[in-house]
Amino acid sequence: MNFSNSIDDLLTLLQSLTVTPYTAMLKLLVSFVLGAIIGFERQFRRHDAGMRTFTLICMGSTAAMLLSIWIPQSYPNFLNGDPGRIAAQVLTGIGFLGAGAIIQSHGSVHGLTTAACIWVMAVIGLTVGAGMYITAIITTIFTLIVLVSLESLEKRMWLDGVNKILSITCNTATPDLRTIRSIIENRNIFIVSLSYEQNYDKNIAVITFKVNVKAKSSYTELFNQIRSLGYISQIKLLA
Repeated sequence: MNFSNSIDDLLTLLQSLTVTPYTAMLKLLVSFVLGAIIGFERQFRRHDAGMRTFTLICMGSTAAMLLSIWIPQSYPNFLNGDPGRIAAQVLTGIGFLGAGAIIQSHGSVHGLTTAACIWVMAVIGLTVGAGMYITAIITTIFTLIVLVSLESLEKRMWLDGVNKILSITCNTATPDLRTIRSIIENRNIFIVSLSYEQNYDKNIAVITFKVNVKAKSSYTELFNQIRSLGYISQIKLLA
C-alpha cells in the first residue's frame, strides 16, 4: 500500500506544472540521467566533451527553464520583463560552447557532431524543465541512434570522408596538371578545390589540392604513382 502511494506521489510530481523543491529535484534528476547517457557515448569515443560536460549542459538548461517558470509563478505582478527570455537565451549562449568544440585546421573541420550534440542536449534540458518528459526521452533515444547507428551506416556507404590538403612540388614550372589530376581522381579521391603556383625564375611549381579522402586510406600507391611522373620533388598531405 505504501509502495502504491509512493508511485501515485511520483506521478503527481511528474505531472505538476508548479515549480517546487520536489518537482525541481525530480526534473534535475531526469536531466542528469539523459545528459549522462549522451555524455557516456561521447566519452566512450574519446571526445573532449564527455559525461561531465553533457550532464552539466542538460542540468543547467533544465535549471534555466525552471527559473523561467518559477519567476512568473512567484511574482504574478512582475511586469517589467519577460521571464521566458531566460530559457530562450540558453540556446543562444550554448552556441558559444558549441563553437569551442569545433576545430578548423588546413581546410578540415572537426567537432561539428559534438557541437550539434551540445545544442541538442541544451534543448533536451529545456524540454525536461518544461515537464515534457516523453519528448525529452524520445529525443535522447533518437540522438543516441544518430550517434551510434548512422556512423556505422556512413562507413558502410563510404561516406566517412575527411578533407585534407595535398601539396605537390614540381621541378618544372609547367607540370602536366591534367595527368596529376587524373591520377588523384582515379584513386577515388574527390578534389574539392585546386590552387596552382608557378615560379618561372626557379623553374618550379606548387600544386595544392583540397581533397576529400576516406579516413583510413593508404596513400603509398598514390604517392608512388605521382612520383613516377619524374619531375616531382615533394609531396605533402596535411590533415
